[in-house]
Amino acid sequence: MRCIFCSQDRPPSREHIFPLAIGGTVTTDRVCASCNSILGSRVDSALNDFLPVRVRRAELMLAGNSGEPPSMLEIFLGDQMLIGPEAKRIKTSLNKVTGKLDHRQLYHATDVVLPDGRKARQITLDERDKDQIPKILQRARKRQGLPPLSPEELATKAGEFKVTSVENPLIKVEIPIKFEYLRHAMMKIAYELAFLWLGESYLDDPLAADLRAAILSEDSSSTDSLMGYVGWASSCDVFKFWTPHKAHHLAFALVESETVFVAVRVFDIYAVAIPVSHQLSRYPEIGIDGSGAPFLAIDAATGNRIQTTFGDERRRIAQAMSTHGRIPPFPDPLPTDGTG
Repeated sequence: MRCIFCSQDRPPSREHIFPLAIGGTVTTDRVCASCNSILGSRVDSALNDFLPVRVRRAELMLAGNSGEPPSMLEIFLGDQMLIGPEAKRIKTSLNKVTGKLDHRQLYHATDVVLPDGRKARQITLDERDKDQIPKILQRARKRQGLPPLSPEELATKAGEFKVTSVENPLIKVEIPIKFEYLRHAMMKIAYELAFLWLGESYLDDPLAADLRAAILSEDSSSTDSLMGYVGWASSCDVFKFWTPHKAHHLAFALVESETVFVAVRVFDIYAVAIPVSHQLSRYPEIGIDGSGAPFLAIDAATGNRIQTTFGDERRRIAQAMSTHGRIPPFPDPLPTDGTG
């Protein structure tokens, strides 16, 4: 088998063109295990873990290979900072029993001046960790070069703590959104669909060679010089005929002059529309007007999909315009199950 990425003759492995983690159901066996592994960990993961996509996966309960979908609350987990007079670090975790967030005050020490002018070390920690106070006191004294306290002194000092409750705490949460290799991931879907739709001869297409080289590259900027659109779905005009649906993926090929384009929308979040060939004559099944180009819609939540031609879909849109007496957008051809 000739791998569609490295072009080596290697044993096949199963590749989800839309990653399984986002509900992809279309597969190919033309990617070798090595390329599948490399691209899965570096490229597919960039899309699967892209924060808006990950939140949608949690909403739709899409587990992927992990067997467990992301949590809707996971963006709030980790080390955070309280806002206000009690501004100190806390750690937020998910209580799997209650399904609620749990906030825990992290150890914090600072130098303070007492009312009588003496300097002291003030230690703050979560009340649930108060059994650690004796150990913390002895460690702090050792760092200051002071002798350890006797058991009696230690018990007295350890009991001299004050409990402060913070009602309705304000928490500063920093939510990073990473775009690295996201262009690669979207172009990878478009490239694999191009191979699936255009056939074996596509592997010898000059533009196909440019695409796979850029997608395989470890350089995160390797796709920047390639023409086409990659970005938010709401700004991709080629999808203006269909109402966005939060559980559906759309993909189709279209023709402009001698160029074949592939457009892909992942949920209603991100999209790509790129040229995949400048040699339309190599693919007569597409048709000079693009009417024979494929059209694909996938419901990530149910696994349902519709595969037809772009010509058939254009006729369906035209019929909807006639029926409803208005211009698009219209719902895509997949059944609506209330998740739109």
